[in-house]
Amino acid sequence: LIIWFVFLFILILKWWDDFCLIRSRHMSSYDVKYQEYTTLLKGIHMISVKFEDEIWIYFQTNLSSRTRKEYWNIVKDFDRLTGHDPMKLTRKEALNYYNNLIEKVNSNKLSYNTAVMRLSVMKSVCTFIETYTVNHGKRYINHFESMSLPEQDKILPKDAIPDAREIDNLLSAAFNANDNKAFLIFSLVIKMGLTNQEICSLNREFICHDSEGHLCFSMPPKNHISRFLIIPDDIGTLLDRYIDAENIQSGAIFLNHRKNRIKMRDTERLLASYTEKLVKSRKLRRHYTMQTLRHAAISYMLIGGASKDEVAAYTGVTGKWMNRYDRIIASDVINATANYNIINISLSGIDNNRHE
Repeated sequence: LIIWFVFLFILILKWWDDFCLIRSRHMSSYDVKYQEYTTLLKGIHMISVKFEDEIWIYFQTNLSSRTRKEYWNIVKDFDRLTGHDPMKLTRKEALNYYNNLIEKVNSNKLSYNTAVMRLSVMKSVCTFIETYTVNHGKRYINHFESMSLPEQDKILPKDAIPDAREIDNLLSAAFNANDNKAFLIFSLVIKMGLTNQEICSLNREFICHDSEGHLCFSMPPKNHISRFLIIPDDIGTLLDRYIDAENIQSGAIFLNHRKNRIKMRDTERLLASYTEKLVKSRKLRRHYTMQTLRHAAISYMLIGGASKDEVAAYTGVTGKWMNRYDRIIASDVINATANYNIINISLSGIDNNRHE
């Protein structure tokens, strides 16, 4: 009987030992899986409470629900790429995000316009962070500020840009609608070749005079290069009348209907509201974008006799992209005048209420 008890005791000890070993292995596996799970969760959402409570809650106030969701997803894309929100932004991370956009465009994973929009959103968010941080006595650098995506490398066929009659139809439509803002915006792009982003960023403080008394835009540095753009007389008159009529003392020249600085999507929608009607009435061959109008401006500068280097310096286009306009000017007689742009904005009939 004693032997049976000893034998049973040994079996119980062995069973208990095996049970503890199995349980230990199971718990180790569980712990590992739990750690992996929590790490995954952190990877999915690394946006800080500070960003949400001190930045986003105020930044998103005037955004529509759709735009708010779109902007938030862009911030999350940055978060996934860098491992944190833009409250802690380094130049290396900004370049990484910038290069990632270019890679996606080049591999056809992202459209060029979407990439431009995403970069613009990150600029806006980081500008908001910079203002907030500086106002609280701390330092923050928006490394996105001087970044802009290179224009797409493609040769433009002649019919890709509006001709003189189409430009006249577009400006006439804005004029007849008494839409002074649209008329001036379209004129700035068509005559000076400003980008949509530059239009939206124009401030009253950018306007100055050069040593010879010409009205100029002192544009902020782009890729560390400053530009002083002489404003043509016809545009200068329009601009002066518009600023006076709108009583713009400082800050943004163009505002949206919410009285905030106009956005790139606002100007595109503004242009689309005219092109849609003009296409239907067969006064335009196709729908044109702000970028298309800029292409037209550059083409007409070249047709007017300006060299590629002059146009590249004036419009801020990288020299290597200027060859895209060769096909357009190849079939036109080059005018030897020194005027940059052969398009002139007629100023007849201007009064305090209407601009032509």
